[in-house]
Amino acid sequence: MDILSVESTPEYLVDQQVIAHSDEVLVTQLTGGVSNYVLLVEFLDTQRQNWVLKQARDRLAVEQEWLCSVERVIREMDTLQICHDLIAASGGAPDGRQAVVPEIHFEDRDNYIYAMTAAAKDCRVWKQDLLGGVVDSDVARSCGWLLGVLHSQSWDSQEVQLQIGSTEFFDDLRLDPYYRQIARVHAGLNSPIEKLLQSNWDHRLCLVHGDYSPKNILVDKQSVVLLDFEVGHYGDPAFDLGFFLTHLHIKTLIAGTRFNEYANLIDVFWDAYQQQLQMVLSEADLQALQQRAALNLGACLIARVDGKSPVEYLTDLEQQACVRQVGWTTLVEEADDLQRVREIMKATMLR
Repeated sequence: MDILSVESTPEYLVDQQVIAHSDEVLVTQLTGGVSNYVLLVEFLDTQRQNWVLKQARDRLAVEQEWLCSVERVIREMDTLQICHDLIAASGGAPDGRQAVVPEIHFEDRDNYIYAMTAAAKDCRVWKQDLLGGVVDSDVARSCGWLLGVLHSQSWDSQEVQLQIGSTEFFDDLRLDPYYRQIARVHAGLNSPIEKLLQSNWDHRLCLVHGDYSPKNILVDKQSVVLLDFEVGHYGDPAFDLGFFLTHLHIKTLIAGTRFNEYANLIDVFWDAYQQQLQMVLSEADLQALQQRAALNLGACLIARVDGKSPVEYLTDLEQQACVRQVGWTTLVEEADDLQRVREIMKATMLR
């Protein structure tokens, strides 16, 4: 099947018996899809929920060549369903803000297409809020709670492991373009990266989202909505923590006089997260998880400068050097915890 477009999607939905006539929907293309073609489907029948329709790309929309099997959209559907069920069973975040994982409404597995509930139109991408100077600790708290629930409620789950145990797409879309790529760029990182990769394989403990990031979190006054599940797998939760905290640390490093405000988001997130993990982990195991998270954070910081998917807003060379140095010191010196990473950040900024 050809790739769906704004023009072809209405007829496709007629063929799939989703609608009777092509004029029953309004289709627009959504921006920001690196690994998928993403379309908004608005039903003229206001009784129906609008959809986001996704179809996998075989070549990702980044500057460097980056190929990956379109089969990963099947993994995305499976992970999304698991996450939706885990959050639905959790009873809701304690602070009153609703944590949402979209519901799947349509699947065409033969053509690597599916549709899920579209978020409300007034939702904002949290990444843009952060870059725009909007610092909301309640959002950070909800993100910590949400990730904590996904990890703790799937901990040591044989059922989840059977469903999403394969790590092929995680390797193709995360470990190789992030971790192995920075070892190819920086020969001095070969040993710590090999050690980190082995650690990821040695700690397969729960569901891992694999792309837990402010760009995949939509926010409004009532809710946070989590998106993009295609690299979900059963693995080490430390990767999710390092990947997510990378973004908060970068934004803290470039915040200037608002350093403490942004740094507080890190603390609030971690406090909410660990409250959930304390239900399934001993204090010693939680400390070990935090150290592995710090090492993943270090590698991800370097990767967002020198990997295949660098952060697009980090264009200043001095800022790039600062982020790289914080990541390097954190990874190579094997920082014990997030407090040690904070100390490294402050020391690097004073140079």
